[in-house]
Amino acid sequence: MRKLITFLFVLFISAGVTNAQNLEEKLQKVGPNYAKLYLQPLVDALGTNLNSNYFFDAHVPFDKKVPIGFNVGIRFRLMNTFMSSDDQKFSYSYADSIVAGGSYTKGTYRVQDAPTAIGEKTAAIGKFYDDNGNYVSGQDITLIGGVLKTTSVPFFIPEITFGTLYGTDGSISFLPKIKVGDVGSVSYFGFTLRHNLSHYFPKSPVDFAVQGGYQGMNFTEPDNNDLWKSGNFFINGQVSKTYKFLTGYAALQYESFKADFSYNYVSSNGTKTPVKVTVDGNNNFRFVIGGTVRTGFFAFNLDANIGKRFAISSGINFIIL
Repeated sequence: MRKLITFLFVLFISAGVTNAQNLEEKLQKVGPNYAKLYLQPLVDALGTNLNSNYFFDAHVPFDKKVPIGFNVGIRFRLMNTFMSSDDQKFSYSYADSIVAGGSYTKGTYRVQDAPTAIGEKTAAIGKFYDDNGNYVSGQDITLIGGVLKTTSVPFFIPEITFGTLYGTDGSISFLPKIKVGDVGSVSYFGFTLRHNLSHYFPKSPVDFAVQGGYQGMNFTEPDNNDLWKSGNFFINGQVSKTYKFLTGYAALQYESFKADFSYNYVSSNGTKTPVKVTVDGNNNFRFVIGGTVRTGFFAFNLDANIGKRFAISSGINFIIL
């Protein structure tokens, strides 16, 4: 089972490695300010995904007579964040000077509707305008296009759940650094902890709990440069109500996500300049509402995540012990 889970996770991540290599090649052609705007929607989408689907009810078993229990389960978390057409483009400008007619001319390079990482693959064109706003022909520069045009960004993570200790359970997901072809390696680590609060209120008609966790992911190139290094944190308050084999649940969640990119900017004369760019995800709060269907040791859940970004997530859950 462990080998199967690792294989599935690596298979999913590997599907994006070619895009990661493509991303690096594109970033090498632009500076940090441009790169940050270019990467923002991708970071927003992945941050929303990675902070999704950590639970499928708010119930954590607790028995005062036997406060320590043992159970182990496997979860397959599937998430998808929906982006808009506005996330596929951005505008950018910067002051510069050119040599025109044998003399320097000051002005501004402007890029309209430049594709982001999830935008059109056609490269953006920067056009030069002098200080009077006049377009100067013959000075256009070719920038970069998107990596993959999409408004739907999926993700998949396997997870091992365990518990319980005085009404507390947790989960862990781990992938050691695994080489993928000759383009680099991926590694991943995450954990959560959750505490049952409803057992302090025996007459409560619902279950409620508090949960928090962290996840980190790296994509490392063959020269040991971390092209992508991200971390996310969340904490939520959750509530659920179960009737027979159906459970309805909801949560309010605070979260953060940060991704660091490191690459070499290659100028037109071939000079390489190390660049580091940090991009913060723009989703900090979300409301979660969903439902779970149970049968025996199996549970399937589906929920909607409503915040700065909208995501749908689901989980396939097996309690094996």
